[in-house]
Amino acid sequence: MKYILPVIMFFCLTTEVLAEVDFTTMLPEHIPSHVQSIEKENTANQKQRELLEVEPNEQTAKLLEKTEVKITNPHLIEQLNATEVNQSVFAFGYSSEVYLGRWPLSYQSVESSVNWAYQKINDNFIGDHPLTYVQSEERHVSGGLQSKLANSDQVQNMILQDAQERIKWPIDYESTFGINTTKQLPMTNDARAEQLEAYAAAVKEIGKVTYGEVYLKMKGRKQELKIKNIVEEEVIAWLPIQDHLAFHLK
Repeated sequence: MKYILPVIMFFCLTTEVLAEVDFTTMLPEHIPSHVQSIEKENTANQKQRELLEVEPNEQTAKLLEKTEVKITNPHLIEQLNATEVNQSVFAFGYSSEVYLGRWPLSYQSVESSVNWAYQKINDNFIGDHPLTYVQSEERHVSGGLQSKLANSDQVQNMILQDAQERIKWPIDYESTFGINTTKQLPMTNDARAEQLEAYAAAVKEIGKVTYGEVYLKMKGRKQELKIKNIVEEEVIAWLPIQDHLAFHLK
């Protein structure tokens, strides 16, 4: 889905910015000009979260096709792939139901937005030379779930996987900005500001996680998944944008 970026005075580079103000806006198609990439200049290596991606095998694919409830959790799909079902010809009349546990089944995004002033990480005094950003100390910016949920690691995996497919920015749950990272900025200081502030930005994901109790029902040689006690829980997650900073003159 494409979003239209509202015109907001916040994007004026000479506007005073306070860290406690929430500058969350709808997600634009492109990163605005006052947000600069420091990927080449960053002295710190970024950590990339390893996402679990699992393709259902033939048996699991058949089970998922017959299930009315959407299942995208790769951890559950991995469990189903590892579940062996006896296909004996003597299974006629056999009936059983195996409880596989309560799982987060899927994640559905409701709204994506971005806070360009998620966390202030640096402040430089401005001299007479061209505007130059210098990171004074190494800073780590963390995201994650805003509230505790069951199987939070699996939920975070699903959210990040979904967001990375839709948002073509370098987002993750952590971003690092290395000491002595230096970048000359394509900005002018017409207002004679005295300070250059740098903020880490983060994408705000609001969505729903579907939970359910998963049973493998077997009757004769037929198998199917039964999902019981289905509930939806709202989830909010913050995903820092790596190797990008929003600059403001103050």
